This record gives sequence, structure tokens and C-alpha cells, in this order.
Amino acid sequence: MDNNLTPRLLDHRLIDRAYPLVRNILPCISLERWSEFAKPHLAARSPKWPRGLMTIQNAAGYILGLFSFEVRDDLHSDRTLLVDNVIVPDMPGHELIWTAIVTTSETLALMNGCRAIRIGLAGDLDPIDRDRTWLVSSLAKAGYVIEGVRATRRVSHDAEGELPEAAQSASRDWSARGHQ
Repeated sequence: MDNNLTPRLLDHRLIDRAYPLVRNILPCISLERWSEFAKPHLAARSPKWPRGLMTIQNAAGYILGLFSFEVRDDLHSDRTLLVDNVIVPDMPGHELIWTAIVTTSETLALMNGCRAIRIGLAGDLDPIDRDRTWLVSSLAKAGYVIEGVRATRRVSHDAEGELPEAAQSASRDWSARGHQ
């Protein structure tokens, strides 16, 4: 793999060009769903609180990696760069793509006056896989600390699209307290 990787912001013209990478990693995601996800990340927003989709491209312009980012106000760390939806294919040289993502994240954080970077990693990394071990040690060498727990529970609706009764009850209680 060519070592000359370049970070480039994804723009509306490149949404479709990034889709093959997304589909390769997440085959259940349709082009329509990818576009629905990508477009709001590219929408204009306050320059003080930027967000976007960043690609990692080789010299020929092929998109080899992708991640979303957003600057947020964090209760513990003040301005924080959140990096999520990281997509890196399992291919020779993927370590270079990960390194480019970490380096690009650090540059984005510095450019935006962030005091911390929080990188979210998908749960599809196999806990006994060598890539997870490599990734965790690579982040540690770069000064990251693995902290906290991120838990995900899928919310299911019934066949008619309705929430289960417990969720409907909680929603009624929430609304009764004046929350929207």
C-alpha cells in the first residue's frame, strides 16, 4: 500500500463515491441509507461547533477509510472532538489507515481548540482478534486511555411499528412531566 495517505473532507459530490467502502464493511447498509446518514453530517453548521465526514484517500483518490467527527461541549473535558463511525477495511496496510485516522483526529482537535478526543469504536471488532489488540495498543501508544463502557441495546418495535407497552408507558410519563 502507498504510504501517502491524505485526509479529505467528504462533500456532497463524493457521497456516492464513499459508498463502496461503506458497503464493504456494512453490507446491510443501502446507498439510500448511507446518503440519509451522510447528508446531515455535511450540512452547514456553526463554525464554532463543526462536524463532518472525513475520508482517508490514497494518491489516486481512492477512499480507503472514513469517519465522522463532531466538536461538542463535554461536561468533563470542555471542547471535545468526537470521532465515530470509523470505517477501515480489513486489508493489507490497514494499520496505515488507522494511523492516518488518529493523526487526522489530532489535527482536527488542535484546529478546533479541543481539549480532548473521544474515539468510538464499533462493537464488530472481535474481542480476541489480533486487530483489536493491535488497535488498543496503538491508541495507548498515541496517548489514548481506554475508559468507560459503551453499551448498546437494539430497540424493537412490533409488527405495526408500535413501541412495546413498557416504552409507551415511559413515553407517556415523560410527556406528562412536560418534556417533549
